[in-house]
Amino acid sequence: MGYPQQVADLDDDPEWVAEPRAWIEVGRWPAAAQPDEYALVLQAVGIPSAVARVADELGIQHQLIVQLADAERAREELRKFAIENRGWPPKAVVAPPVTAGVGAALVYVALMIIAFAAERQWSYGVDWLSRGAADSGLMRSGEWWRAVTALSLHGDVVHLAGNLLFGALFGVMLAQSVGNGSAWLSFVAAGAIGNIANAWWQGPLHSSIGASTGVFGLLGAQVACDWMRRGRVRLHPMRRWAPIIMGIALLAWFGGSGERQLNPGDVTNAFRTAGTARVDIAAHIFGFAAGLGLGWLLASRAARSLAMPRAQRVLIATTIALFVVAWALAVR
Repeated sequence: MGYPQQVADLDDDPEWVAEPRAWIEVGRWPAAAQPDEYALVLQAVGIPSAVARVADELGIQHQLIVQLADAERAREELRKFAIENRGWPPKAVVAPPVTAGVGAALVYVALMIIAFAAERQWSYGVDWLSRGAADSGLMRSGEWWRAVTALSLHGDVVHLAGNLLFGALFGVMLAQSVGNGSAWLSFVAAGAIGNIANAWWQGPLHSSIGASTGVFGLLGAQVACDWMRRGRVRLHPMRRWAPIIMGIALLAWFGGSGERQLNPGDVTNAFRTAGTARVDIAAHIFGFAAGLGLGWLLASRAARSLAMPRAQRVLIATTIALFVVAWALAVR
């Protein structure tokens, strides 16, 4: 939306000055929509105006005219209106293709399945469950890596399938918003932060496993990104806060399943004995909260440089390195 450039000079013609009620053009456009909008602006501030059709060397034009005595004020009102509405309406954002992020989500699914198979078969003679579970007492003693390794452990096929489905879904959604690297590093970071916070909240006898702390972190990050972006345009408060409301609703709806809490003293065999695991709702809440904070950071203007392809590759490498280092420390 531009401010009209064809504004007549009031001093060019003394005849105009002698006739203050004469009409003078303040701008012309090939389409009627722009002068019609400006006419409404002037009407709102009490300045009479009209839109007239004229023919010139460019063809039919639509001119906005006001009385000579109101010309300076009209020009100032239109200038202020143009400044207040600069950048409005916002430019349409080109949506990424639906396939964006699917490849990374498939890698997530494959790695989780491999980890589940290794855990079940005690691959390489390692009891992956006891080495990698988020044992609060051991985490408080300095074994921070358990906050990461626990994300790749699951109790049974149902537990795994739920986290594969929703992890892949939320991962693709967030990858389309902030990129693959940012999305999957958010999964690990939110999951780890959520597990650490949960360890201090639950006490030293608590232990849990499952990717759902990170999965709900993905949801929280997506919610925060949408909330931040809606804040940059003029929306009704209900539309602005809709992502937060929907995110909390999804957390309440699905938060009662996923992360598994182990019974005290039964870290190794809890999922090999029926009926010994409970849903760890606190881990879901902490993961979601951590995701909200990370999503807020990713959607801020300070994080724009992270959208560059090179930055995304670095973030992907960092995500992989975190898992490798965490498991290396767990099985050393």
